[in-house]
Amino acid sequence: MANNCRFAFAVHVLSVMATHEGEAVSSELLARSANTNPVVIRRLLGELREAGLVQTTRGPNGGAQLAKPAQEISLLAVYHAAAGQVEPFGSHPNEPGKGCCVGREIKRVLEGVADRARAAVEKEYAATSLAQVVSEMQSPIES
Repeated sequence: MANNCRFAFAVHVLSVMATHEGEAVSSELLARSANTNPVVIRRLLGELREAGLVQTTRGPNGGAQLAKPAQEISLLAVYHAAAGQVEPFGSHPNEPGKGCCVGREIKRVLEGVADRARAAVEKEYAATSLAQVVSEMQSPIES
């Protein structure tokens, strides 16, 4: 799975589990919902399980379910579990030329901007629960 979509996949499968509260949801059902391969979902479920967000059971009646109520799962926890190891803001791939006035300072300046952007994203994710996401999906769209 591409690194930049891991968070979206994680929120998607957790939202499906939230709508099936108390039931074990199969990786096949989750994969159909997310339109991906069940193997991709099983790998993601492993990461979410390690983070304490889901519980999984094996066997013919097995599947995954939320490890705690959806209102207790923040998007920040999901982000750290599924995409936290991925840097969302790319940095300069090469060391810029130190003889250039831009090259000397661009990395420092962009890192500061990225740090502030990262903090803003994490603040918003921390303030949003999985239950809020599910609720918003179930609300009619206003035009």
